[in-house]
Amino acid sequence: MMKKQSSKALMGMVVAVFLSGCYPSEDFFVEELDLVVTNYDEEENYARFTTFAVPDSVVRIGDDGSEEPGPFDDLILDLVSDNMRSLGYVEEDDPENNTPDLIVLVELLVQDNTVVAPCWPGWGWWGGWPPYWGPGWCGGWPWVPVGSYTTGTLTFNMIDVNEADMDEETVPVVWNSIINGLVTGSDASIENRIRTNINQAFDQSPYLGR
Repeated sequence: MMKKQSSKALMGMVVAVFLSGCYPSEDFFVEELDLVVTNYDEEENYARFTTFAVPDSVVRIGDDGSEEPGPFDDLILDLVSDNMRSLGYVEEDDPENNTPDLIVLVELLVQDNTVVAPCWPGWGWWGGWPPYWGPGWCGGWPWVPVGSYTTGTLTFNMIDVNEADMDEETVPVVWNSIINGLVTGSDASIENRIRTNINQAFDQSPYLGR
């Protein structure tokens, strides 16, 4: 099931979906349980951004203790970069020295029944760029609050680097997506659904691009 682009009103529905944790009791295909939700700032002009960067790691949020890359991490990061380039944004090759306009953070939620908001313990996992960001920075509206989620849920947070608030230690999240349910099935099935759902997240966001 694919959900089209969201607005403020959708946020409550998203919470309800994730809080329910209920699947149909009848037979079903795992891909029928996939959910793609996108949230965006209706007042933002996304054409004003030029460059972007994607950190080279998928961050795992949860307490399973795993910090090892997963088998699909490179595919996920490549798909995000490919979609950003197809929208006309230029990928910054040296983000540590040349700060991009946008950074797309990719996170994998690895534990059930955890409340999630875009607040990160630190930025060191991606090389420390921009260098002035330290521990405890959080994302500002818009973002989709999640009361609970299924293990394997991917989140993407697109942040406006140039509008970082040094005093409040926040950065604006100008677009984000939650893809729920990419954990069941064969490797081939999971890979195909990763491709389909990440591309869907960008396809249902026509306001993005230059």
